[in-house]
Amino acid sequence: MSLREKLIRNIDEVQWQPSERDGLYAGARSASVIGRRVAGAAATKLGAAIDIVPPGKLSCPYHSHYTQEEMFIILEGEGTLRVAGEMLAVRAGDVIDIPPGPE
Repeated sequence: MSLREKLIRNIDEVQWQPSERDGLYAGARSASVIGRRVAGAAATKLGAAIDIVPPGKLSCPYHSHYTQEEMFIILEGEGTLRVAGEMLAVRAGDVIDIPPGPE
């Protein structure tokens, strides 16, 4: 595998996996685009995926991670982020970082 193949992915070339559950959760999720879940990737502790969430839908049930941080980058549109018991408005250009744990 070349150095380029180990380090660089192009989001225009990701494979999308449509998802819908209970009529409430819907969208499309990419396979991991970088990091630990990409065969041959140089990064082994980093992971990133892309979600597309249709208007009026949720991306996933409310949950938290106990060891993993999460980052969200809103590329387009607007919505609501539910975190720590609050509903926060988000919009294109927002970068969100969530520490581990329920709080």
